[in-house]
Amino acid sequence: MESPDVSVIIPVYNAVDYVGQAVGSVQAQSISAERVEIVIVDDGSTDGSGEVVRELAAADSRIRVISQVNSGTPGGARNPAIGAASGKFVFFLDADDRLSDLALERMVDTAIAEGSEVVLGKIASVDGRRVPTSMFRESVLDADIVRNKIFNTLGPTKLVSKTLIDRLDLRFPTDQKVGEDQPFMAAAYLNASKISILADMDYYLIQHRSDRGNITFTKQDSFAHAEVAVRLSRVIERYTEPGEVRDALIRRPFDWSLPRAMDSRWNSLTRGQQEKLADYIRTSVGHLYTEGARALLRPESRVRTDLMMSGDLDALAHYIQFIGSSEAKKIEWRADAFRTVMPSGLSGAGPIESLEASAPKISCRLESVAVKAMNVSVAASVAVPTFVGAPDMLSLRARHRVSGEIVDARVTYEERKVGTENFLVAGDFELLGRGVWDVYVCVIIGTFEKLVRLGSSRLATIPPEGVSNQSETSVPESRVFAYFTQGAGNLAVDVGSVLHKNVARAAVIGLTVDENACPVAIVNLTRPPRVGDEYFAYLDNVPSYGARMLLPAERLGSRVVGLRLPLTAEMQGVTLTASAVLGGEPVELTLGGSEFWSARLAGFGLADSDGGLKVTEPPLDSVVRADFQQAVAPSIARIKSSMTASRKSVKSLVGAVPVIGPLARRMSKRIRSGS
Repeated sequence: MESPDVSVIIPVYNAVDYVGQAVGSVQAQSISAERVEIVIVDDGSTDGSGEVVRELAAADSRIRVISQVNSGTPGGARNPAIGAASGKFVFFLDADDRLSDLALERMVDTAIAEGSEVVLGKIASVDGRRVPTSMFRESVLDADIVRNKIFNTLGPTKLVSKTLIDRLDLRFPTDQKVGEDQPFMAAAYLNASKISILADMDYYLIQHRSDRGNITFTKQDSFAHAEVAVRLSRVIERYTEPGEVRDALIRRPFDWSLPRAMDSRWNSLTRGQQEKLADYIRTSVGHLYTEGARALLRPESRVRTDLMMSGDLDALAHYIQFIGSSEAKKIEWRADAFRTVMPSGLSGAGPIESLEASAPKISCRLESVAVKAMNVSVAASVAVPTFVGAPDMLSLRARHRVSGEIVDARVTYEERKVGTENFLVAGDFELLGRGVWDVYVCVIIGTFEKLVRLGSSRLATIPPEGVSNQSETSVPESRVFAYFTQGAGNLAVDVGSVLHKNVARAAVIGLTVDENACPVAIVNLTRPPRVGDEYFAYLDNVPSYGARMLLPAERLGSRVVGLRLPLTAEMQGVTLTASAVLGGEPVELTLGGSEFWSARLAGFGLADSDGGLKVTEPPLDSVVRADFQQAVAPSIARIKSSMTASRKSVKSLVGAVPVIGPLARRMSKRIRSGS
């Protein structure tokens, strides 16, 4: 009988709620059934998992079950299956995970077509469990072990050539509960004739177990983590030559497992245990801690390893305690680099270069954005919470999305006070050239320069659709839109209507009153009203109304709407401004026409005020509300009935309500003409 293409190995220990799903995902594969065998090892389960897999085997001749006394480790369950596997390739599937339907067919066919001895399929989580991602940015049929960051995933859930396993006589250590897969996969990677990465879909799906029984969550002491680092380092040393590749790979044990051996667990050891473990690490892998490898470590890992290698265990214990505190988050700029601010009592931390730290995290919030004529004004706050000091300079920068041209704003305000965590910068972009510009905050500290995209975090009062100069110009080439990108929501500026080509315009052409004596603004559009069009009001000195209110709008004609404005006689001194969002684009809406407002009928006055309307005192001869309603009731009835009427009805309305005035008559002419 011809050997199957792939043997799927599933070690099982007390996974009764999950193993059926894992096996079912193999049975549901798109690959031909005869190309797959399933080897399950029941590693002494006590929860009924053994009975489940034996029932599955009775119904599927491709399943072989090996039962054994509990080995205590994943390696002890996988190794017997490796010896029993007859497939050309082996795939290790954990009992609480599963495969997507096309996974085996695509991986096996790729391995055969490409001559690959190891194939990595993209790993995904079904419930938010952390997964490796750096090596799955794209599919790579002939991957480089360093450049494609393959060593960042040393789990066994890969397709591996059985010939490669037999050639190297690879088996998993049977005395490790965690990390036993690392020397196995490292040896496979380093000896494979070709490695392929498939990132075109999710291949392997992991999940949290409800009982927190995932083996990777098993707590290990400092000795266990050190042993993982030592065993992986020995494999790397065995299969590589000294140099850049080895240094790059040795970073994994020195920057991953060793720091776990030298965290709070280290300080729980006795001094004798610390000395014993430090001596074991130094004698086992100290010669691999070269300057090249050291330079690649994270700053905290480097300091810990330096202190341990030097034998200064008092300083190491002090440093471990220090980095677990909030003090360790503080950094400064010293000797042309960011350095950890060390406590004065910590000695033996090594030379100043040992204290080099990663650049601080910088976050920005957009505080305001405005467009006036062709100029864009921007203000932003900048937070650098871990930095001791203040940036040397803050600025605002725009980058042309096509040409890459850089334009710095003229800074109009800057606040950088030492001792604070938040700083402010404001500036004007004057006469940007035509095109789309992305906006950044530029932070300079010493020779360090960082551009931070601006806009995704912004003040709640900033309109989400952005702002523009539409009310100031009707010429497309002169239009400026400051808007927020889809998805990330970053600030961008469109100069000359490059993206905003067919934005509608709106103009207030008159004022009237409704049955409650509230103002109604009559708005003429450059195109018919659409579902999704919105109109907003902004009231100053009226906190209870909030920053922005959605205005009710009713259609009066083919290109005319009426907006009910929330102004009353009790709001004397309040100014209302408005804006519109038409088709998802920001449109400024200048209010006016107060010269035709009937203060006598409404009981309060309105005055034009910087693009808005201000409530003023009522005229001396104003009538009481009852008189008002009686006087205008017939006209009000006609207003209400005309909201859905034809242009002819709108014409009759305008002629029947003399308080609207000449502006409304001009409006009726536009309605009749269809403009």
